[in-house]
Amino acid sequence: FKVENHSHFATLAIMRMILKKVLSLVCLAGLLPACSSSNPDTSARPNIVVTYSVLGSVILDLVGDAADVTILIPDGQDPHDYQPSARDIETINNADIVVSNGLDFEEGLEDVLASAIDSGVSVYMIGENITVRESNENHAEEDGDAHGAGDPHLWLSPLSFTQAIPSLTAAINNATGLSIDETAALNQLTQLDNEIKEVIDNISSCVLVSGHDEMGYFADRYGCTVIGAIIPSFSTTSEATAKQIADLKVLATTNNVKAVFTGLGTPAEVSEQLASELGIAAVSLSTHYLNGAANYREFMLNLANQIAEALR
Repeated sequence: FKVENHSHFATLAIMRMILKKVLSLVCLAGLLPACSSSNPDTSARPNIVVTYSVLGSVILDLVGDAADVTILIPDGQDPHDYQPSARDIETINNADIVVSNGLDFEEGLEDVLASAIDSGVSVYMIGENITVRESNENHAEEDGDAHGAGDPHLWLSPLSFTQAIPSLTAAINNATGLSIDETAALNQLTQLDNEIKEVIDNISSCVLVSGHDEMGYFADRYGCTVIGAIIPSFSTTSEATAKQIADLKVLATTNNVKAVFTGLGTPAEVSEQLASELGIAAVSLSTHYLNGAANYREFMLNLANQIAEALR
C-alpha cells in the first residue's frame, strides 16, 4: 500500500512538472497574455483627447468603439476661458492624438497644446483645415479681440466638419494605427445640414442678435442675418461698452428683431435688460456645449428649432 501511494504521488508530481513546462512555453510564445499580470494589455484601445463636448461628439461618431474618446472641458463650462488642471495637462501629454478647435477658441489651453506639440504629441486643429469665416468688422483692431485668426465657432455649421473630416481621419489613423473610414460620418453631416436648412427655411425671416459674435457660420450657411451681438467679439472674455449696447438697441429696433439670443458667457442682466427695453424675449441658446443632447445631430437640431420657434 505504501509503495503504491508513493508511486501515485510521484506520478502527480511528474504531471505537474509537465504542465508547468507546457504553460511556460505557451507564455514565451505569447499565446496566453494572462500568464503574467505584469504584462501590458496589448488590446487597450487608442486614446483620443478632445477639447470640448460638441467636437467630442463628432469624433465619437467618426471613430465609434475603435478608440476611447476623452473630453477635456466639462460640458457646461465656457471653452473660451477654461483653465486646465494638472490632470488635464497629463491627459493631453498621454494622448495618442489631441483634437482641438483651434482659432484661439480654447484660450486657456493654447500654451499647453503648444508644449504638447513640442514634446511630440499629435495635435489636430479643426480650424486649420476648413474655410475660416472672417468677421465683417475688424474685431482685432476695433474691439481689442484676441481672435485675429478668424471666427472660431466653426461647429455651428456641419459643413465645416465635412471639410475637415478627410484630413482628420487620416491624422487619427496615422497616430493610432486604426483604419477609420470617414464615409458614414460625412454622410451623416450632409444629411444633418439638409435637416437644419429645412427647419430654417420654414421661417419667413431669420434676423439675429446674439450673445457674442458666435452665429456667423450658422447664419452664412442657412440664410440668416446677424445684425449685432451683445458682446461684439468672437470671445466671451471681452466686454461691451454702453455705447455698443445703445447702438445695438437701435439696430434691433430698425430691423424689427423678434428675440435677443443669449447664452454661455453673456451677462444675463444685460441681455434681459436689452430684451425688456425692446419688448421682446431673451432666449438662451446652448451654442458651446451639448447641454443634454445625445450627440452632435441632436445638439444642432435643438439649436435650429429653438431659433425657428423664437422667430416665428
